[in-house]
Amino acid sequence: MAQQQLGLVRFSQEAWSELQKVTWPERETVIRLTIVVIAISALIALYILGFDNLFTVVVNKGVLGQPIGSPTPAP
Repeated sequence: MAQQQLGLVRFSQEAWSELQKVTWPERETVIRLTIVVIAISALIALYILGFDNLFTVVVNKGVLGQPIGSPTPAP
């Protein structure tokens, strides 16, 4: 048991030592890049939503022959 505790202490010390070497970005950089990630994620979500709706219309109207706007039957 004591051996495991010594290993955990050593790991913690080495991890802290490595964290001291990290060059952390400025606050403005983090905020700017976060906004970029959120914007790109929103654009990808809209892209997927658009193709999902298009695919739904094509399948319902083209393949199943249902009129647009009619409720789809439950499975």
